Order: sequence, then structure tokens, then C-alpha cells
Amino acid sequence: MMQNKKIIIITGSIGTGKSAVTNILRQMGFEVLDSDAIVHEGYSEGKEMYNNVYKFFGKDIIDSDGTLNRQKLGQIVFNDSEKLEKLNEIIHSSVYKKLIEGIDKSENNVIFLDIPLALESNSISTLNYDEIWLVYVNSEIQKERLIKRANKDNKNPQDVLKIISNQLPIEKKRDMVDEIINNEGTLEELKLEVNKLLERKNLI
Repeated sequence: MMQNKKIIIITGSIGTGKSAVTNILRQMGFEVLDSDAIVHEGYSEGKEMYNNVYKFFGKDIIDSDGTLNRQKLGQIVFNDSEKLEKLNEIIHSSVYKKLIEGIDKSENNVIFLDIPLALESNSISTLNYDEIWLVYVNSEIQKERLIKRANKDNKNPQDVLKIISNQLPIEKKRDMVDEIINNEGTLEELKLEVNKLLERKNLI
């Protein structure tokens, strides 16, 4: 890995607006490697991640056309913390491998890594990163936004809120990162916040 590249992890918790921050960074011309997109691709038939998930969870999670049924997989791990841990282990090792490949291939000096569960993952130690930036809203706003989103998507708000309990509390994450991007205001305020941080880091 070329050491002159600056690697910054963007993380958050569900409902804090991490995607809004990575969209702003992309619009400004920065490269963002998206771990969710890597996961999505990894679930394709024949991929290493697909094979490992299939090996552990069995054929019940595979539809007749060979597609991995993420909903069934979600139901299995939803109430089983050991299986959830195993699934995360499989996913994280594949994702981090791909992120390292992406960093190595990149010709940019600054690369942002969009990793929702960076602070929950042990695999983070395999990455040679410089800083972690947390997209933050307080837990009350986080819950409000999640309930609103769940109702809009016709999902059960309680199911969505349960996801929070499987993640580290947002307040605890504040103490584990290098920078905090506050997203409790409007999108315009968020853009200003991101700009100020980039200027302070001499990245623009």
C-alpha cells in the first residue's frame, strides 16, 4: 500500500445521515469506497462472500434461482447474536479485502472509506487508515428519523429500532473517533460542517 495516500473512514450509526456526508464528498470530487456496495456485489452467486455465507447457513437461504435471500438471512440472525456475529465476520473479512484492493488500485491521494459498522468490527485493524470521522446525531433524533423512515418504507418501526440495539451506542462512538460531523441540522448546514472540516484538515 502506498503510504502517501490519506485514508479516512466515514462511519456512523443507522439513521445518522452517513450517506448524506458521502454524497457531499463525492460531489466535491473525492473518491469514496462504499462498503455497502461491496456487500451487495458479494451476495452475487459465485462470489467468495456468497459461498462462505451459503457454507455456514445452508441451502435454506438460497432461492430456487440461486439468489441469496437476504430477507431470510436477516430473519435467521435477527434474534441470534452468535449467528449475527458469524455473518458479520464473513462479511467484514470479504469487505476489508476489497477495500484494501480498492485503495491499492486508486490513484487519488485522499480516499474516504464508507464503513457503517467500522467501530463494531474487529477487522478494522487490517486497514491502514489515518482517521475515523463519525457522522453524529443524538440518540433522540436518531430514533425519530428511523421511525419516520420506517413508516415511509412501510416497515415496522420496532424492527428498525432493534437494529440500534445491535450497534454500539452513538454516544459511546463519539469517544472512539478522531472527528465528529454534526448532522442535527439541515443539509445546507451539513455541507458547511463538512467543508469546514476539510479546510481544517487542509484537504481543500
